[in-house]
Amino acid sequence: MCSLFTAAELEFLRSQRIGRFATVGPSGWPHVVPVMYSVNDEGWLDFDVDGVKLRNLAAEPRAAMVVDAMGPKRGLTIQGKVELIGPERARLKPEHKFSWGL
Repeated sequence: MCSLFTAAELEFLRSQRIGRFATVGPSGWPHVVPVMYSVNDEGWLDFDVDGVKLRNLAAEPRAAMVVDAMGPKRGLTIQGKVELIGPERARLKPEHKFSWGL
């Protein structure tokens, strides 16, 4: 079980399907796109990567994701390093997080 997330945070992550994923581009500017993800028992987030996301992660594994919901406002911001785990498949291993409304 993941020690970084509380039970409420894990429940929230599992109740959602889409997050906004940010990578660092070669210019240093962020590249942000929506991704569908799943959460494993360790609290790592798995998702598909291709194109710009894949190129950025191959050069710089630091990334962030925001998963949020409106009504009531609640969500999580997650920062960590991404590991490429298969062809066009990646895993965000959280190192820092901030949640609200959970």
